[in-house]
Amino acid sequence: MIFLFLFLIAKETDLLPSFDFTGNLNYLTIFAIGLVASTSTCMATSGALYLSLINKSQITNSNLSKAVLFNAGRIISYGFFGLLAGFVGQALITNSGFGPFLTLLAAIFMILLGLDMAKIISIGKIIPSSLNKSIFLRLEDKIKMYPNKAPFFLGAITYLLPCGFTQAVQVYALGQGSPIQSAITMIVFALGTVPALLLIGSMSSLTANKFYPYFLKVMGVLVFVVGFIYFSNFTSLYGININPFSKDTPGVSNSATIKNGTQTIEMRVVTSGYLPNYFTVKKDVPVKWVINGENVFGCQAYLVVPKLGIQKTIVAGEQTIDFTPTETGFINFSCGMGMYRGRIEVIN
Repeated sequence: MIFLFLFLIAKETDLLPSFDFTGNLNYLTIFAIGLVASTSTCMATSGALYLSLINKSQITNSNLSKAVLFNAGRIISYGFFGLLAGFVGQALITNSGFGPFLTLLAAIFMILLGLDMAKIISIGKIIPSSLNKSIFLRLEDKIKMYPNKAPFFLGAITYLLPCGFTQAVQVYALGQGSPIQSAITMIVFALGTVPALLLIGSMSSLTANKFYPYFLKVMGVLVFVVGFIYFSNFTSLYGININPFSKDTPGVSNSATIKNGTQTIEMRVVTSGYLPNYFTVKKDVPVKWVINGENVFGCQAYLVVPKLGIQKTIVAGEQTIDFTPTETGFINFSCGMGMYRGRIEVIN
């Protein structure tokens, strides 16, 4: 009963690893992916670098300082590259040609990552990493010439180490299309690897635990499902819905108000997408679609309405789209990557 109570509290406060059916992962899930990555071969070189900096035979203030600097370098570096990925993703999403490609790329990487975590395939054998490794080795030699600054900068360049987990999460961050969200995602992922580095000597006991393989399987399935949802978002951009759990409509339509011969529908652009996202309008009556941009830093900031030929970048504040529906049926709309969707129903 106590466990059930704690589970419900964690669920309500979003403290459980989870995702929604748009493909969004919460930060605890990202942290858990980082934790899993830290027990994989991804950490082999990072762990070796970390151990080379400290005196393993005793605990000293110097060791503590080096450990803090090394991990601080990792976290700041991951956050910086996440920020860059967010800016790149934001630019790509607002280009109708790149939005679907970015969705498909994120789907492929997340599916591969899920299969890797479930121990079905090895992502390291699929994703090329020789270029990153070459750059890392060159930087490592330069950094070691400055011993006082070495821990921080060695931690920072571990981002360049070949790791399928890092690359997959980076593509996911890219797909968020928000510099802040992408930076936080990469920071949380890096934080997930910190416990393993600080307790590197005892991590073998964790991975040897009989329940650990089951934890990996569950996390692998979770990430695989996220990849599938991203793929369904990609197909939805072309009018094909393969996700049985997608919510194109909330079940209740919002009828337009008519004034002076014009129908008006109002929609807010928020963090979770479009609210409301289901409208009813009348055929052959002009429509004024009032859009209020409250959160315009992600996929939701680029609105695509294929049937009307509309591709619009949503900015902060109020803006309008005017059109006249000439036939009954549904007018579907979505963000540039298909993560957030809705529809306008046209009736007689």
